[in-house]
Amino acid sequence: MKPFPSRSLSFLAFALPMVALPAHAWEVEEIGKITATFADETFERSTVIVTDGDLVSPTANMFLTLNNVSALSLLTEDGNFVIDATFMSHTPGPETAPISTSVTFVPDGAMQFWVSDGAPEPLEVIFTTLSVEGDEGQAAGSFRGLLCLADDFGAEADPDNCRPIEGAFDTPFFVEE
Repeated sequence: MKPFPSRSLSFLAFALPMVALPAHAWEVEEIGKITATFADETFERSTVIVTDGDLVSPTANMFLTLNNVSALSLLTEDGNFVIDATFMSHTPGPETAPISTSVTFVPDGAMQFWVSDGAPEPLEVIFTTLSVEGDEGQAAGSFRGLLCLADDFGAEADPDNCRPIEGAFDTPFFVEE
C-alpha cells in the first residue's frame, strides 16, 4: 500500500472500500477501541482488520512518507470516526509532538461532517503510548477539542457551529511504506 498524500484521502481510502464490498464477503477482527463524547453523546467504536479473500485492510495505520514524515490514521470499523496525527519521525514516541492532528466525525446516518480542522481552538492529542517496531505499532492516549460542522467532505468548517469532543484510544496499528 502506498502512502496517501493527505489525511482526507486516508479517511476515504478505508471508508469507501468498506462501503462498496458486500457485507458477507468480509471477515472482521477487532483490534482496538476509540471512545468519545461528542456534545452530550458518548460512544465506543472499534478499529479492525477487514479481510476479503487475500485483501487485508487494517483501519489503524501509520504511513511512512518521504523526508522522515509519518502519518498515523486511526479509523473506526464503520468509517465514521478518524483520528489523524502527523510526525516528523518514522519512529515517533509518546514524547514526540505531532506537527498536525485532526479528528473527523460523521454521525451515523448523517450526511454532515464534523471536523477539528478550522475550529476556533486547536485539537489536543496526547499519546501515553506510541511505539513502532518493524511493521507494527501501538498507540494509546486521549484527545480533546472542538469539532465544527462542514457541509460536506472537503468543505470548510463553520467556526460558529462547533461542539466539544473528548475521548481516548488504544489500538495496535500497522506500518505501511
